[in-house]
Amino acid sequence: MTRAAKITYFAALLIGFSIGAFFEFQTVAPMLKAYYDARQETAPMAFSRFSYLQYSYSDDAHAQAALQTFARFLEELEKLNPKKTQERELAFTYTRLALLEDATNNSPQSHALMTKARYWYVASGARDYSESEMKTMLKSLDEHL
Repeated sequence: MTRAAKITYFAALLIGFSIGAFFEFQTVAPMLKAYYDARQETAPMAFSRFSYLQYSYSDDAHAQAALQTFARFLEELEKLNPKKTQERELAFTYTRLALLEDATNNSPQSHALMTKARYWYVASGARDYSESEMKTMLKSLDEHL
């Protein structure tokens, strides 16, 4: 085989692989996007469920630790990729923390947590409710869950 033939076959091979890779990527890209989107939603949903179960069935210390960790996680996630659902979830998490503080008669800490809850609730596009209204709404929501 001559040198010119080797170069021609090698060039055809490179062009064929390049075109094939390009078209294969075009067909696989939607699946990769779906996988990436699902991966971004799975961790927050699982963490949300875990913190809610800790809040519902665990002692106050474990519930508070789970909710605080979830709130920090959501705040970091919010910095990277802001979403209305995350903001609303943050509002609910801080309200649950405030309810735990109410149970221990720690009004100043409860008020500070409700300030954060109201901030995140309004940031999600909802109207501004009072602290007592938010607590009542969340208690009602938790009863249905």
